[in-house]
Amino acid sequence: MNVIAELQVPPLFKDGQAIACPVCGQDDDLTLIIDSQDFSETAALLRCDDAHQWAEPRVPRRIGAELLAIRARERPDLIDWSEAQRL
Repeated sequence: MNVIAELQVPPLFKDGQAIACPVCGQDDDLTLIIDSQDFSETAALLRCDDAHQWAEPRVPRRIGAELLAIRARERPDLIDWSEAQRL
């Protein structure tokens, strides 16, 4: 089953630089938009609190898919499936 989900992530860094919204600069509590079946190196989608959404080339989509798989396996009680879109 393919699931589209959202995960609020702590500050992300790549090569010592914080990953931030290109519009407003928010770099903490960003939302990672996850496709549970997409383990590609394609840029992941992120969203800030002001609803700016962008493809972030420093974060591959496989990261989100891996995080969701780990959470589903180890702590499924922490997933709110009512907010996930099942495809």
